[in-house]
Amino acid sequence: MSARTISRRSMLRLGGISAFAAALAACAAPAPTATPPPAAKPAAVAAQPAPKAAEKPAGVATVTLEFTSWGTDNGAWQKLVDTYKEKAPNVTVKLTPVPGGDTYYQQLQTSIAGGAKPDIASYQGWEWQPYAERNVLAEIDGYMTTDRFTGAWPDFETVKTHTIWKGKRYHVPMQMGVMVMLYAKKPFQDKGIKLPTDDWNFDQFLDTATKLADPAKKQFALQANGVWARDIHWIRSSGKQEFDQIVEPKKAQFNQPEIVDVLQIMASDVYHKQKISPTPADLQGGANTIESGNTAMKYEGPWFLPTLNDPKLREQNKAVPFDAVMMPIYKDPKRPHRGWSEGVNLLKGDKQDAAWQFGKFMAGEDGQKIYSELSGRIPNNPELAEKFWLPTVKTRYGVENGAAFLKAFANAVPDVIGEVSRTKIWTEAVKPLGWDPLIAGSATAKDVMPKVDQKLQSILDDHWKNKK
Repeated sequence: MSARTISRRSMLRLGGISAFAAALAACAAPAPTATPPPAAKPAAVAAQPAPKAAEKPAGVATVTLEFTSWGTDNGAWQKLVDTYKEKAPNVTVKLTPVPGGDTYYQQLQTSIAGGAKPDIASYQGWEWQPYAERNVLAEIDGYMTTDRFTGAWPDFETVKTHTIWKGKRYHVPMQMGVMVMLYAKKPFQDKGIKLPTDDWNFDQFLDTATKLADPAKKQFALQANGVWARDIHWIRSSGKQEFDQIVEPKKAQFNQPEIVDVLQIMASDVYHKQKISPTPADLQGGANTIESGNTAMKYEGPWFLPTLNDPKLREQNKAVPFDAVMMPIYKDPKRPHRGWSEGVNLLKGDKQDAAWQFGKFMAGEDGQKIYSELSGRIPNNPELAEKFWLPTVKTRYGVENGAAFLKAFANAVPDVIGEVSRTKIWTEAVKPLGWDPLIAGSATAKDVMPKVDQKLQSILDDHWKNKK
């Protein structure tokens, strides 16, 4: 990977991204250090036979690293571990994959509290900050400067927001995370409906969804996510946000008319009034999903690509031909998409140096190609995404409009970041008081959003009171 910070210009080369530069926000990343010129090539020597196996360098201490990973990511983590062993035979990385979601962080917290913390661990870009505040994580600015390794932190505001905490860098990105609309082609083709394009708007989306849906036949238009974090695009596209500030919020403000209106549609009416989305009951047992062919669209990220169409699925005649499109334009003409950096963090300890070298390999070009190809995820810098990821997802997953992901990331917005974690906000207030009754159809957004704000404000007030 290039040692310099990736320029915004790299993504401007994508065809059709005419207003790309205007969408970017400045990122105050550490100043890059120029890469020294490559050493002169030595004179030719006689060819030597290749060694039969990698040997541990003489005098180099052996190290065993404990790596806790978010799931298996389609075998990508194990492939990275195996490949690194070939490059650094003195280092053994013990991989412990843990299922994602709350289970992951519960197990990670238990291992840290029990004195058996890993040396390096996966973290979502909005979840590691409380660990840094508890002095569990190692800062990486010094490593980046010493090794002249900055290419994993491209010049985007959302990368800065998700990798820096209180002026110090902690997070090593493994991907540019962003979500767009995926659509299966067959439901559109069966009904003679034009495939969506990046310039569609909210009214066109709803009109298309209405034409696609046939509830009596269990044919649905949109597989709604039913989760606040995955409804953030709809919220932010209204021109409003749920807090006074995204980083370390102090005021809850879900109960704004614009947010109430869009959530009434996207978190409730899509199930009960418009009937364009399968309910949770409809989805039981894996039925009525985009994978099953009963739903036409789903708001998802690049990690979902292998679920729909890859070489193995095509061999089994189980592939779902699909493509991607940017989310529809609503009230905010800038069309913010939910986006973040996601990767790994080093945990403080006597193996930080070795853990950094392993993390640097995974975040470098060779590691990124392995991780991206197997997981479907977008590499952590736009130049590699353009030259490697776009052709890879076209060939491997059949994605023609991969550029939609990259354009969306250019104007990506975070969820919420702070010591009051997104998980706490969701589980203690937003889910039980907001999304649960909305999805059940037992209350309206006007009924529940004041209650959500009241509970959230109490949580935030308690936090800031205890911080004094």
